[in-house]
Formats: sequence, structure tokens, C-alpha cells
Amino acid sequence: MSAAGPRGSAPDHAHLGLLDGVRVRPVFIMGSARSGTSILYRLLTLAGRFNYVSAYHLIHHDELLANHVEGTTEQAKRRLAQRFRELGIAGARFDGMEVSPDFPEEYGFHLGLRQRISSRTLPRFLELCRKVQLVSGGDRPLLLKNPWDSRSFMYIKEVLPESRFIFIHRNPADVVQSMLEGMRSLLSARNAYHALLAEAYGRLMERPLPLSIARLLFSSRFGQGKRLVGWQVTRTARYFVDNVRLLPETAYVSVRYEDLCRDPGAIVRRILAFLRLPDNPEVRYRDFIRVRERPRPQAADGDPAAILRRLELKPYLAYCGYDVK
Repeated sequence: MSAAGPRGSAPDHAHLGLLDGVRVRPVFIMGSARSGTSILYRLLTLAGRFNYVSAYHLIHHDELLANHVEGTTEQAKRRLAQRFRELGIAGARFDGMEVSPDFPEEYGFHLGLRQRISSRTLPRFLELCRKVQLVSGGDRPLLLKNPWDSRSFMYIKEVLPESRFIFIHRNPADVVQSMLEGMRSLLSARNAYHALLAEAYGRLMERPLPLSIARLLFSSRFGQGKRLVGWQVTRTARYFVDNVRLLPETAYVSVRYEDLCRDPGAIVRRILAFLRLPDNPEVRYRDFIRVRERPRPQAADGDPAAILRRLELKPYLAYCGYDVK
């Protein structure tokens, strides 16, 4: 069953009582899509100080407890790895990282079409979190990532008061260009791994007319994709600036993608210290950073900074120390 399937009953239904009393200490990575959330998620999981949501947890969400109780978790992961091989995605790289059953993933794929925590999806989200916490073992914080919730952190803090947040920022002009490239890549050819996680995407890739419209929308021909992405990036940036001051300082830490690429070990240690978790000196975080320098285009889409100059981003840029030229 895919991650976005109906709320499972079999085979986990008989074991849901195991979740009673399971405590979750959520730590959310927050930032726009393509702002560095994926690489930060990966680096923090390497530290070994967190439980986290994986591809296995999402794709087999309705049998996590049964597999745990029956001692068949590793068998289920091997079957999933075989499924990946059959689909041609075993060992493939997604967002620069190799896909496997233990690949750190976004919980948003579990929450339906809008992929956000809301009053409607909160019970489903919490059930998944408790399952992951139980089957992962230990009393470690649960590390979570979902860019779609970056404009919801105040609601999350209200309904989950123990939540803590790691905000990651990237120059908005670079985020816009990276988002455009990501969307075009997903629309150009069916990504089998993404289709496993997002049923709506899989259906879109099988419908020629809506797919053609989506491709046209995000093409460079009319500039609509750039405007749409710029609007989304701006909304997220404004929400952050308008609301972060309402959080207690003990609830969040902010880092920049550029600083993470420059010295990943220092950023990871800073985050762990904020969370009062010990560092793992055995991990060479630098080995897992792959910085891909891309000049901002001067043709086709034009310079992404141009659209950002017309948007009210000065407070956000000042907060992060960015200068859009």
C-alpha cells in the first residue's frame, strides 16, 4: 500500500493498543522545499541521536506494528529493497542521496493531497509518529521533515507544545531556481520512487492532458512557473518573519544552507547542542555534503532575483543576512 493510502486496519489494527502511552518528542526541520531540508535531515540522522521517518515507515505504514511484534521488520525491508530493484530505483539518488528502505523521508506524504498537519490530519500524523517511535526503540527525539508545513509552525506548536524547530534558510533566488528545476525534473519523466510515495503524482503522470498543462505551466515559455514558485517562496519567508518572534527562544534554532555546506560539522554540532544532545565525533559530515554550484541563469527563466526584487522580502533577507543583487 502506498504512503497516501487509507488509514490502515490490517495488519496493524490488532496492535494499536501498543501505542497507548508512547511519548513523542518532535523536532521539526522547517524550510521551503529546495532550501536544504533534505541534506540537513540526512546529516542529523547520521548523528544517531534521533528516531526518524523513513521510506519503509511510509510505504508500509499499515504493518509497522505487526512486523515489529512478529520480528519480521528486516524481512519487510528486504522485500521493499527488492521492490526498489524491480522498479529500477535501488541505489538511485533522490535530492542527492541514495534511496533505500531507510531513506529519511517527509511525513507529508502520509497526510493526503495537501500534505500538511491540520485538525483533520493530526490524528493520522500522531499515529504514524507513535508507530515510528515504538518500532525504532529508545527515548530519542523524533526528527521530522516536511516543507509543506513551514507555514504551519505556530499551529504545530499550539497542538504539540513539546515541539522544537530547526529552521533552515537559503537565498530565496536560489530556492526559486532549484524549485523550478525540481518540478521540471519530476514532470519530464515518471519518477518511480516519487510515485510510490505520492499517489496524486503517479495519477498525473498517467493523464496526458493534465500532464501537458503542468509541464507548460512550469516551462520557461511564459514565466508562470517562476511567478508561482516565487509566490510560494515569498509566502513562506513572510510567514517565518511574522511569526518566529512569537516562539520562545528555547523552541527554535535557525541555520543557513550556505553555512551548512561550508562547515556541516559545525552546524550539526550547534543543532545538537541546542537540543542538548551529544555529538557523534565518529561521523565525518563533510563526506556527505555535495555542493552543486549553479550560476543563476541569464536566459530562459531569466534571473530569479529579478522577481524577488519586486516582492516584500527585505525583512526576511535582513534576518538571514542575504543581499539579492
